[in-house]
Amino acid sequence: MRLVENIPLDTSIIADLIADPDDLHLVWPSARWPFDHLQWQEVLDPDAGNKPFLFYEGEQLIGHAALRRTEQPGVYSLNYLYLAPQMRSRGLGVKMVGLLEQYAREELSAKKLVLVTRTYNPRARKCYSKCGFREYSREVTLIRMSKVLQTEYIREE
Repeated sequence: MRLVENIPLDTSIIADLIADPDDLHLVWPSARWPFDHLQWQEVLDPDAGNKPFLFYEGEQLIGHAALRRTEQPGVYSLNYLYLAPQMRSRGLGVKMVGLLEQYAREELSAKKLVLVTRTYNPRARKCYSKCGFREYSREVTLIRMSKVLQTEYIREE
């Protein structure tokens, strides 16, 4: 599996990949359907320090995710993770998160990753837990999780 930056940003690739409205809702519950390119361009804007990625298995596009800056220095948010339906239940989600962690650590000097998932997406929660993310808050269906990437960050908190 390989991770490729989607820069310059091409939202048509994402639209083609996430072609099912139910999948789009799992990836981003407030995303508009049909796929709204301007909405995605705004949240993935590389000029704002965001890093959109595509995942390939061989030559086949199989997924998407993004690392977004947060207001906290050294903390990035993992967002919009999507794995094509035919590729699920093979451990590839764990590999995707691992590649994102490695990129965040090596290229962004990230100290911590945070993410949001939903109670109605148990497969995503299971994947993130396998990757070492731990829940730190819950509001109705919203679950916030985090993972420290650099042990010295624990002492700074």
